[in-house]
Amino acid sequence: MKFMVDKSGLLLGLSFSALYLISFAGISAASTWHGPQEVKIGEGIYLFISPDVGADVDGNSIAVINDHDVLVFDSNVLPSTARNVLTEIRKLTPKPVRYVLNSHWHPDHWGGNEMYAKEFPDLEIIANQDTRRLMESTMNVYVKTLENQSAQEEVEIDNDLKSGKNSDGTALSEKDRKDLQEQQRLSHDFMSEYRAMRPVLPTLAYGDRLTLYHGGREFRIMHFVGNTLGDSAVYLPTEKVLLTGDLLVYPVPYCADSHPTAWIESLRALSRLDVSVIVPGHGQAQHDMNYLNLVIESLQSVVDQVHEALRRGMTLEETKKFVNLNAIRLKFTHDDPDLNASFQGNFAPFVRQVYDEATEELELYQ
Repeated sequence: MKFMVDKSGLLLGLSFSALYLISFAGISAASTWHGPQEVKIGEGIYLFISPDVGADVDGNSIAVINDHDVLVFDSNVLPSTARNVLTEIRKLTPKPVRYVLNSHWHPDHWGGNEMYAKEFPDLEIIANQDTRRLMESTMNVYVKTLENQSAQEEVEIDNDLKSGKNSDGTALSEKDRKDLQEQQRLSHDFMSEYRAMRPVLPTLAYGDRLTLYHGGREFRIMHFVGNTLGDSAVYLPTEKVLLTGDLLVYPVPYCADSHPTAWIESLRALSRLDVSVIVPGHGQAQHDMNYLNLVIESLQSVVDQVHEALRRGMTLEETKKFVNLNAIRLKFTHDDPDLNASFQGNFAPFVRQVYDEATEELELYQ
């Protein structure tokens, strides 16, 4: 999960302009979302980076065009944003989508399964068995998390509009007022579509490893623990392309609700692969190991500092003050204000994750 500057973190509200008009059964008013940015990764391999929508982030989606069909890695947060990606795939090839592979259970990576399943009756949806279990457990309750977050945002915006002041106390300009109203509209559109969704679960669940020899390619599908219990990464050895899901996110890692020790080991395993391109779960593709290594070093630094704090007998609150996140933050954000906010929402919770793991949530009794 992730923060919107911050789920998953837990999401904050956004403001976005409309561009791409879509219609979706069950929505009384049309919703509008930007289409994705397309990036060619290799021969027949395309990354689609979708902008944030309403009250959530949207995950990367990757299309791999094979001899006779297409494999899609991650299917976006909504059927409509998945439709935007499929529209772009259709410009590249008329071949049907035969496989969708979901990297993990967070909704911004599988909400579009519904759309692909309707469009392609012979579709197989692949995920790790832990991911499928987590999808099934959360798919009817996650909407309540989003509704709670949306309600909080609604109250904050209403208060600002009524008071005529921003959260920092400065007067609202006419543009500020219009932006807040647009933010409300987009949030309503997002929640309307999300409530109308009919989640489609994976049809093929694997355990530790699955190798798919298909369409002239080799897909090594690997289970890792890190961002979630059931992360899937896909390695194409001939093309030297690695698809990581949210095991790796650029430009700031998503650390809330992670599994610290296993995550670091999983990233180290990925770093030993012979790759030319790494495609993260969010953000731009990486063409070397520099960012992956930075994430490993940063996570390990937090683990080391938390364990030192525990040796000194510190509570969670004392540990949060003890761990020096500033030096780590600057390596990711270079002090950019928006990235600083993202770091605070998405990386800083890792301190508690490490403390939880090391003490089995002892802080609940402190």
